Amino acid sequence: MTAITVGVIGATGNAGQTVVNGLLSSPIAFTITSFTRESSVNRQENQRLKAKGVCIVGYDLSGPHQKLVDQLKNIDILISCINWEHLDLQLPWIKAAKEAGVKRFVPSEWVGPCPKGVHWIKDHKLEILGAIQRARLPYTVIDVGCWYSVFVPKVPSGKSDKAHMPYIDHRIVEDGNQKFALIDIADVGKYVAQIVADPRTINKHVFAYTEVLSMNEIWNTMAIGTGEEPEKDYVSLADIHEIIETCRKRLESSLHTMQHPDNIMDCANYNMG
Repeated sequence: MTAITVGVIGATGNAGQTVVNGLLSSPIAFTITSFTRESSVNRQENQRLKAKGVCIVGYDLSGPHQKLVDQLKNIDILISCINWEHLDLQLPWIKAAKEAGVKRFVPSEWVGPCPKGVHWIKDHKLEILGAIQRARLPYTVIDVGCWYSVFVPKVPSGKSDKAHMPYIDHRIVEDGNQKFALIDIADVGKYVAQIVADPRTINKHVFAYTEVLSMNEIWNTMAIGTGEEPEKDYVSLADIHEIIETCRKRLESSLHTMQHPDNIMDCANYNMG
């Protein structure tokens, strides 16, 4: 069987690494190219990918458009793992992919599904999807469950501290019985490999997750695993809306980027709200 040629934009980030690892470990034959900025080709992260058999190709979005088209001409599937702060950088890739004859574009999602008007980042991603559809470029949108690592309750002994994600407020929402989808970040790439190899997923939205649990169930699991009662702090729905709005206003008025140290707490609380 002929290998499927896959290009990954942003392969050294969190999402990009799990995607590449999933493709490499898949029983399906993939030939993988990592598209990285020309100035980053020789960085250690890219050299580690190269040692695993990934082809490293440098790109320059400010350079000739035709060069980008030529770099994509042998790519079957282009997967974007571009950071959410730079989603518009996907637009020249979309244009070049269409001209190069790429068979499928996977935009940078890697979050849960969300209706329009709830979260501005998701709204921006829907705008990118609109650009893909207007270009008549085949696509697959891959939404994923919340990462397990975000929901690690603290216990008095500190046993869970190493797994506890910094900057995230681990409060139980309302009565804690609402169920939601979860996934481990290491599993995302395994799902991606299956999804992009399946022709039935072209021009579809696919939701990848492994468990559906409530916060109470997660806290109970931690209690069973550690023999300790996890710390419990509750937050109401009204408080969540207030937190989101307050953080949004501060972020919009900030002179720094979202991921600047001065904004990291507001950014985390806004996104996790």
